[in-house]
Amino acid sequence: MDGPTFRLGRRRFLVLAGVGVGAAGGVACGSGAGVQPASVGDVSAGNVSSLPVGSLRALEGEPVCIGRDSGGVYAMTLTCTHAGCDIGTTGEVSPSGLVCGCHGSRFDANGNVVSGPAPSPLDHFAVSADAAGNLTIHGGQVVGASVRLVVMG
Repeated sequence: MDGPTFRLGRRRFLVLAGVGVGAAGGVACGSGAGVQPASVGDVSAGNVSSLPVGSLRALEGEPVCIGRDSGGVYAMTLTCTHAGCDIGTTGEVSPSGLVCGCHGSRFDANGNVVSGPAPSPLDHFAVSADAAGNLTIHGGQVVGASVRLVVMG
């Protein structure tokens, strides 16, 4: 068994095996571009009365979370920008921030990267409320990270 030997680095092996390709298709680990959020339509997010200031929670069955800070109500994707993992099912979502369980990326409560390998912040989505205070996240409408739905009470 004196054949030639060669070494194949982990990153090169993963790229060749297709493991390093993100959910958006063709986005390899370490590319720096980030993964696009999972496609989400309009999602019912409960009533504003059950969302106190200082809260952030994942919505069951959807790759989105909703939060409320002193500025109002906001929503974000839970698709990690590193490899497309759903933070809501593989990680942790809390008022102190988000942690992706796949590769350890950490985000603050507004979706900004605290530590990688995630290359970019989480996208925010538009939020609306009807007259009764029922919230809807509009997953097809990406908004700036500072945009909030101002609510009274």
